Amino acid sequence: MEAKTVIHHSDTVSVIVACSMKPAVVDHEGLIRLSNILTSVEERLSALVTGCAHTNPHLREILIPNHNSWIVTMWHFGTDSLCEYAGEKFEMTWEDGEHALLRIYSKDMKDGNGIRIRKERQEYPNKRLDAAIEEKLNALGLS
Repeated sequence: MEAKTVIHHSDTVSVIVACSMKPAVVDHEGLIRLSNILTSVEERLSALVTGCAHTNPHLREILIPNHNSWIVTMWHFGTDSLCEYAGEKFEMTWEDGEHALLRIYSKDMKDGNGIRIRKERQEYPNKRLDAAIEEKLNALGLS
């Protein structure tokens, strides 16, 4: 997993966690991995604000909230086929009634394992991370 942060002029921060080649499984170990990377982002943002506060006193007032209170605006859940796919490249998308976008597409695997078919569900929880995770675990019967 790797994270990218974007600090916007509106004083908000977007955090993008990429894990396409080594996905986080929705289980306790996967959630620990996700929490660890978000903790790292949280600490780096705090250090950045603290480091810049000597040149801009206004920054001393900024506190980076705990990552569990960050709002999840979008996340993807996907699975890859076990076998390699040799047909033409394709992509299909449709939206369901649960505020989710579903995609099925052919994906070139960067690790050299050919092309796989990926099924992906893109959801828009717009909730705190802790609440969104709890809801997802409940929906999967894992809580």
